[in-house]
Amino acid sequence: MESPAENPSKAAEYLKELNKIIETQQELLEKQKRRIDELEQQVAKLYHENACLQDEHHRHLATCRLQQGVPPAYPGVLSAIQENAKHEK
Repeated sequence: MESPAENPSKAAEYLKELNKIIETQQELLEKQKRRIDELEQQVAKLYHENACLQDEHHRHLATCRLQQGVPPAYPGVLSAIQENAKHEK
């Protein structure tokens, strides 16, 4: 079997095939980078949403404690809840 160095046309064909493989791999990498960016944005959005839900939950628990006459777990929570209630109305 001839080596690509011995047959220039086969060498050129081999290089074309390698370039096609490289191009395909580069396209795949770009697609994967875009997907990673999309997923990172989704994670950031969910992280923010989770933080908001946790904050809302803590405020709800503090409100429930106030309604039951239990002192708040953290000082200043009462005034924050009352202030929040004013803004919601």
